[in-house]
Formats: sequence, structure tokens, C-alpha cells
Amino acid sequence: MIPSLIYLDRYRNEGTRTYSSHADYSEAEERFRPETGVEHFPVPAYFVPREEVNLYLADPHPRLLSLFSRGGEVVFCVHPQLSARPGVDPYLDRLLSLPEAPGIIEASPSSSTRTVFVKDSEPPHALKLHFPFRVSRYGRRMRDEVVEQAVTVSRELEEGIRAMDPDFAFLREVLGVTFKNLQPETPRGENWGFLVRELTPFPSAGAEGALVPGFALYGRDFLEPSADRLIHTLVGEQDPNAFLLNQIMLPIVRHWVTCFLKFGLLLEPHGQNVLLEMGPDGTVDRIVHRDLNLGIDNRRRTDLGLSVGGTNTYNQMETGEFCSITYDKFMGGHFFDYLAACAVERYSTLDLAGLREACREEFLRLFPHHEEYLPRTVQYFSETRDRFGKPTFMDTGKAPEWRP
Repeated sequence: MIPSLIYLDRYRNEGTRTYSSHADYSEAEERFRPETGVEHFPVPAYFVPREEVNLYLADPHPRLLSLFSRGGEVVFCVHPQLSARPGVDPYLDRLLSLPEAPGIIEASPSSSTRTVFVKDSEPPHALKLHFPFRVSRYGRRMRDEVVEQAVTVSRELEEGIRAMDPDFAFLREVLGVTFKNLQPETPRGENWGFLVRELTPFPSAGAEGALVPGFALYGRDFLEPSADRLIHTLVGEQDPNAFLLNQIMLPIVRHWVTCFLKFGLLLEPHGQNVLLEMGPDGTVDRIVHRDLNLGIDNRRRTDLGLSVGGTNTYNQMETGEFCSITYDKFMGGHFFDYLAACAVERYSTLDLAGLREACREEFLRLFPHHEEYLPRTVQYFSETRDRFGKPTFMDTGKAPEWRP
């Protein structure tokens, strides 16, 4: 039996954060961390006058809309680690001066720390909260442009879903709330808020299958370190090459390419952002993608005649470095390589070179003019930072392994 999504998300991540020197770093307090934190914690929420906030919507379920938007007021959620720090942020101080919303929102931390699963919620949903503390490379701020983009991209993918393969699904970001900017003189808006993410994959598939985070396939169980790796359980006596290639790798390659070609969006299909929707017979029915604060390729969107309005200006790319980072490093290096390395521990017949060649062939078939957009060598983050504290890009000089 496959454990629940919440269990897998919290506890099947051991040994997976080794892809960079920053991957395992966290400033989250122990009680709010996924592996070692409490089972649930209360999420503070306040009533904010509607005129003080931006409200972004992408066809939320009516029940969700009624939970967070109530006439002239909006329910505004904040991470408890931040709410305990009055005096450090004008938006937080304003929030703490307002009346608390009645009822307690109990939530469980996810693998990303700032995203929390709301307990006993109907419809099932998660909250992605402002968390200006460093996890891995970055402080996890939910600035206005970050929130707006997630809702904008969710709406665009929903409206254009017919362009995607039937085995593509995603978790919709249906509602976002941010403060209006009180400091327009700052070089980058620091007004922040939160997102509401539905946990039922879109499009609806009727009967819901178990959802498995990508990293849970190869990660050890924090609570049961000797438990079998999930990928070994799923493959069983099947051909591991066929299973990995046909049920996981090739669909994700197709999704990345199609999303780029049809929308100019750069999926980030690493182990945390990919969920496998499992069928009752143990096959992968669909790949479900989560986290829609994606890179935006302005070159491709211009070619398609699409707008970049409502998207994070920092995420808008005019060159191809981030294309390589999302495909070559996030997908290839941080997911496919880890998955193959775990599978080969049990299956000596695993053919890594063959898997890479098949993915290269599929990429080329779908994207013969890829050199117009992607660099010939693999790009990654450098250790230098820009004026906003984000890592700059660097050329590794290495040839791609999962694309031509």
C-alpha cells in the first residue's frame, strides 16, 4: 500500500538533498520542519479590509472562495514563525494590528516548508505562506509578483489544457492575497501575501489515485530508514528500463517541451515539483506538476504572440540559461539521475546510457529547432549574487546528457 501524500512529502525525503552544498540548509525552526516538526500547528489568520489587499483568482472552488473572501474583508494567513517577529516588517505589523479570524486553521508542513497542508479541508488544499527565511539557496518570500504569477500561470494552463498530453496534470493555484504596496519607492516591491493551492489534480480524472512525490521514489523513510525504496516496490519484477522510461521520463520530457513550445513556460520537474498519480494496478496514470512560479521565456512568448503581463519580472528570461537549468539540472541531474542511481541498486540490467539516448531522441523529435532557444552547454547557478540576493547563472562547459 502506498502511504499518503502528506506522509511521503514529509518523511520520504531522506538522502535526497545532496545535489548542491545549499540543498539541505534551512532556517526553519525545528517544530516547523517537515521531518522533525509537530504533526500539525495552527496557522494565524486575520481579517484584512478588502481595499488594503490585492486578490487574485483563477476559478477557485466556491467553498474556497467563501473561506478566504468574505464581503468587505479577506482572511489573510501568515506563517507562525514570521508572526512571532513583530517590528521587523511594516506589513506584518499591520496584520498583527487587525482582528484574528475566528476558527483555527491547523496545517502540516510539506517538503518545501513554507507550503502547508490544511487539515481536514474540503476541498483539499494547501497554503503557500510568506517565509522570509532561507531554505536551500533562498529566502522564501511570497512577494506580490510571485503570488500574481502563480495564479496567472494556473489560469493560463487551465484555459490551454487541450494543448497538453492526456497524461499531464497540475495542481491549480486558485487564489492569492497580497498587501497593496506601501513602499512604492523601493526598487522591488516587498509587499507579500499567500497562495491557496488545490490538491485535486486538474483536469479531474474521476477516481483519485495515490499521489507520490518524485523524491519519495528514491528517498529513504525518515521514520523507517530500513523500508524499501518506493521505486523498487513499484517496479517489482517489471523491466526497470521500460518502467522508468515510459511511465516517468518520456512523459516528463514531453511535458517540458510542450509547455515551452505552447506557452513559453519553463516547468521545473525536479523531485519536489513532480507527483506521480498512481492507478490501482500500480502503473503511473499521469504526471502531476506543482509550483507554478515558473521561468517565463520572453523570446518564445513573443514568437507565440503571448503577453508576459501578470508574471514575475525576475522570472522573465531573454536568454536560454534558465531553460538549461530547468531541463538539464532540475529534471536531468536532480531527478532522473537520482532515480536511475536508486533503481540500479536493485536492477543490474538498468541501462542509464539507453535511458538518456531515448530521452535525447524524444526531445529532438518534438523540438528539432531547440538550438534557437537552448544553449549548447549545461548552465547552473553560480555562487555570486545579484543586487536582490539571487544567484547568477554560469556556464558549466559540460555537454547535456538528457537532450541533444
